[in-house]
Order: sequence, then C-alpha cells, then structure tokens
Amino acid sequence: MVRQIGLLALLISIVLRSGFCKGVHVITVIIGDSPTMGYVAQSPGYDVAFSRAVGLFPSALRNITRQTVYRPGAFSCSEAAEIMPFVAVQISNILDEHRFDFNVLISPGCSLEVMTLGDYAREWNVPLLATIAIDQSLTNAQRYPTVVAFPSSDQVTMIQAIISLLDRFSWTTISLICMDQNWKVSDGGLYYFTACRGFLTVLGGQKDKYNLNVQHLDPKVKEGDLDAYSGVLRNAATQSRVIMLLIPTNSKLRDFMINAERLGMTEGDFIFIAPRSPMVPTESTLDQQSRNGSSRAADSAFQSLILVNNPTPNWAALSGVLQSIRNTSEVRYNKTLTNFEMLNDLTISAFEVMTILLQVVRDLSPLEMEMQNGITFRQLFLNRTFNPLSRPVYIGPKGMRICDVHISKFNVTSGLMEVSEEYLSVAGNSVRTHALSTVWRGRNGPPVNRPFCGYTGELCLGGLAKTAVIILAVSISTALLATLAIFIAMYHCIFKRSGHGAGRPWWDLRPDLLFVILKTTDWESL
Repeated sequence: MVRQIGLLALLISIVLRSGFCKGVHVITVIIGDSPTMGYVAQSPGYDVAFSRAVGLFPSALRNITRQTVYRPGAFSCSEAAEIMPFVAVQISNILDEHRFDFNVLISPGCSLEVMTLGDYAREWNVPLLATIAIDQSLTNAQRYPTVVAFPSSDQVTMIQAIISLLDRFSWTTISLICMDQNWKVSDGGLYYFTACRGFLTVLGGQKDKYNLNVQHLDPKVKEGDLDAYSGVLRNAATQSRVIMLLIPTNSKLRDFMINAERLGMTEGDFIFIAPRSPMVPTESTLDQQSRNGSSRAADSAFQSLILVNNPTPNWAALSGVLQSIRNTSEVRYNKTLTNFEMLNDLTISAFEVMTILLQVVRDLSPLEMEMQNGITFRQLFLNRTFNPLSRPVYIGPKGMRICDVHISKFNVTSGLMEVSEEYLSVAGNSVRTHALSTVWRGRNGPPVNRPFCGYTGELCLGGLAKTAVIILAVSISTALLATLAIFIAMYHCIFKRSGHGAGRPWWDLRPDLLFVILKTTDWESL
C-alpha cells in the first residue's frame, strides 16, 4: 500500500511538473572561427540536421528549441580552453532561463576545450555531446559522467589494428616518422599530432617488444622537395623494416614514397604504413594525384605502402545534405563554402551529432523525457549503433564513438589503393581479409623483420671471418697433400725402374733408399 502511494505521488509530481516543462533546449557552444571547427564551418551542419529532423518528425520534435553561444576570434586549442570559464558564465545564465527545459550542450571544440566544458557539464548535470574531441580522458565516467564523444577518427582502434598487423607478421623494428608537430598551424595537423603521440606512447611503452626509432620531419617542407626526405629515409633504413608515416597531406606522402622508390627502398625489403584521417574528396585520393610525369614512380612505390584509416562518409548519399549545407551557409551566414570547407569529415560530424541527438529525443516518451538528467541521458547512447545518412555510428560502453578500420594496399591491375583487410572493432576486433592482403611486392610473403646480416652487416662479420679462416686452412691442407702426393709418385716411379727396394712396400722410406733417390740421374725418364 505504501509503495503504491509512493508511486502515485511520483506520477502526480511528474504530471504537475510537465505543466511547466517547455521541452528540450539544445545549446551549441562554439569558440573561434577555425575553417573546419569554427562557427561558420560547423553551424550549417547543425542547422541542416535540425531542420531535416524536425521536418520529418514535426509532432515528435515540436517542443525542441536551440540556440548558439559563440565567441568570435582566432584561438588555439589551449586558448579556447582558457576562454571557456567566461563562456560558462553565459551558458549558466541560459540554463537558468531554461530551468524547466531539458538542456543539452553540443560542442565542436578540441579536446582541451571540451574537457574544460565537461567539468562544468558535470556540475550542471547536463549532457554534453562532443563533435570532434578525441582525447581518451573524456571516457572517464567519474570525471565526465555526462559527456558523449563522437570523433570520426577513432585513433584507439586504429592503433589496435596496426599493432595486430605488426604482431601477425612479427614486425618489431619500427621507425615512426611524424610531420607537422606544430598542430596549432592547422586543424588538419591536429589529427597527426595526436596520432603520433598515441603511437609513441603505445609502441614506446613496450621496449621489450618493439625497437622504436622516432624521427620528426619539418612541416615547412615544400611539396615536390624530394631531397628533404632522403636523410630521414636513410636513417630509417639502418634501423627498421617497418616505416610508419604520420604525414598530413596526400601530396607530401606521395613525395615521400617517390623518394623512397628512388633510394631503392620499395623493392619489397621494407613496408611503409601510413595512418590517415578520414579522407575527403577535395584532397584527392593518394593514387589519383599525378604531377610532372611521376605517376609511374608513384605507382611502383605504392606497392610497398599500406594505408590505414577509419571508414569515410558515404559522399554520394550525402549529396543533397551537402547542397543544403552550402545553401544554408550562403543565406544564413553570408559565407560561400569552398569544396574543402563543405566536403569535410568534420562538417559531416556536425550533421551526424545533431541527427543522432534528435533521434534519441524522438524515441523517448514525454514521461521518459521528464525523468532524464545528464547522467541517465548519456546512458541512452552507450553500446548503440545509429544510422544517419552518412555512415553507421557506434557509441561504445565508455561514451565514445568506436570505428572499424580499413587497411588498404595498391592494386596494380586497377591502379588504385583498395581495402585489403577490415579490422572490425565493433564486432569484437575480428579481421576480415580480402585477396589483396596476400600480395607483397618482390616476394612471396611479407618483409622479414631484420636483414639476414643485420642493418649494417654486423651479424655476418663474425661469420665471414670464420669462413675465411676455414677456406685458408683448407687451401693450405690441400696444397700440402698435393705436394706429398707428388713426392710419393716420384718415389714410386724411380724405384720401380731402378729395382731398388724390390719386394719392399713403396712406403718404406729407409735412409739408404732415400739416398738412392737423391743421387739418381735418371730424372728425364720421369
């Protein structure tokens, strides 16, 4: 009876509160004007996703409102994080104004920025959806119990896939070559900066297993300056068989591989592994770039290259969405997007996050919505696959997107880099192989981990010395035996003709018979 009364009281409370609840209020927090992560770059994607969802489900989403908190300017990641406490004051005022709504924060900021905002979201008990941030610390549910991260680049599973590849072929000698360490220069470089740090941490932390050689390339190297890579390549050739390349642009990666071809490093003795951020059509795929008639050298070099990346968006299916994003940018933000700004994986991530958020809200009844808070709302995303128009999106048990990994090799028949293996992270880290996975340039199998004689011949120097001694000893012994055989033959012939020592064995060398040999004058008969 008491339990029934308590339940009735709870229902009455919810009904009474529902009279004051206005719905769901979405607050987009954007600091800065980055060409890929800033206000104009990200806002059209959110707008199009919101308009599209409300148009498809007007009844279910009729009580949803949204607004944007925007701080203009050019800020680095660390600077944006320093500004966040001031922005948080503005957000707090908005939350107070919408205290009867269920509020949701969305941020396309970098990891440091989102980590700072995530601390405030915990105290407000408001869900925070991070569009781009990739730092694994965001999966700490104790510190960030309301954060869900949607980065399209899953570097954790990418590292796992490459480690699996290394272990399968017993590759332990690795050169890690990183370019564009100054990630503040460009947002594109941020991916490779964090990836380099990730590989350095994982591989460098297993010194008993991997012999890691780390080198850094000057990010100011001009495209086409092939000589700039020669020193790095020669150094790698003396220490490793696997050369891992974290080079931001396809054109520079192509130059690097052409230089390796000219140095004779792509004949099958070395393997090059290049982790890539999700590819965009505007950059052009690696195999489609051609400059100054060097495509033949590039095609030859690519046969020793393995590309590793997370699945890319289905650009064909997104054609209508992309056109809407371009139109929205022109009309609402007075900005004509370039192809790079529109056909960009980060832009699509904005569309994905808003679409998925509205799907979760749509699936809840008004009563269920009333019972949500930041922590419980986060649970609705975990261990779940969503299917926006772009590609499947799986949010793992720790509140971060988990992506499969594609491993691609060069197909000499088609002239294209094609998927040879799929590392299925969502399906329990299994591997699905294709025919191209067994093709290796210049050999029937993968490159060996170390040269037979070592990288400088040091393993064969001792063996060569022993061999030389043996050959010399055999030569001397052969010469001595030959001399003795001639001597015995002479002795036998002389005594057979002279009659000395008749009836005695030929090998009985008595002094008087030896004197006869030395005194005989019948040498010409020999």
